[in-house]
Amino acid sequence: MMSGRAVASVGAVLGMFAALPACDRQTVDAAAQPYEIVTQMRPESLEAYMKVFRLAYDMCARVQAIQHLPPPPPLVVLPADFVTKRSTYLSSGSGYLIRHEEFNVVMEEAGCKTRLDSVITEAVVRGGEVYGQRREMGGDTEVIPPAPSGWDPSKAASDEASYAEKRTVGGIGMRCLSAYLRGGITLDKCAANTNAGLLRDGAGDPIVLYAYELVPGRDKMVVLTEPVSVQIGKPVSPERIALSGVK
Repeated sequence: MMSGRAVASVGAVLGMFAALPACDRQTVDAAAQPYEIVTQMRPESLEAYMKVFRLAYDMCARVQAIQHLPPPPPLVVLPADFVTKRSTYLSSGSGYLIRHEEFNVVMEEAGCKTRLDSVITEAVVRGGEVYGQRREMGGDTEVIPPAPSGWDPSKAASDEASYAEKRTVGGIGMRCLSAYLRGGITLDKCAANTNAGLLRDGAGDPIVLYAYELVPGRDKMVVLTEPVSVQIGKPVSPERIALSGVK
């Protein structure tokens, strides 16, 4: 049983690409610089993250007891370095790869057994087309066939205006959301910055390196997005712009 966010992630990844003329995307590709960026999202508090799963587990265990069934196995224990999402962004200058690995706690329908699960979604943008795949931990793979890709230039101007606050964190140049845009769910958000402007992924979206956000419906649970590795300008082989596990 996957989380709703994980199940919808393929559509979210591929839905980022509007069906505009391919020449718009190719124009952006021609001006792009290579990069390899890895970010991760993690709960600020593992205890807060596990609260909803512990409640579900305790309720299931009580039902087991009422039905005189064996007690369930212990609730899964998260590793100290647990992350909910790991994202990889690659650009060779003419092609892009976006890969999201999402991790979640799931409970099996029978026996209250809990475990960690994962799903990988990937999108490749190259030659005016986008295609992708979704792979579950169990091995099931859904392939998304090629479709026209595009990029809305008007969105770029809006992003440049929104990310107006310049910062340098750990030697990495970032531009962050203006103060008037912070609050509510998004408490802070910063994207990779270059001399040419915000660094963008294959969908034309700014690559977020740092974020501090509330999770709706999770009792003020906070998640952090942080950079793991940032390499900008270092050549990336076009052969790496490919779906994993596909030969």
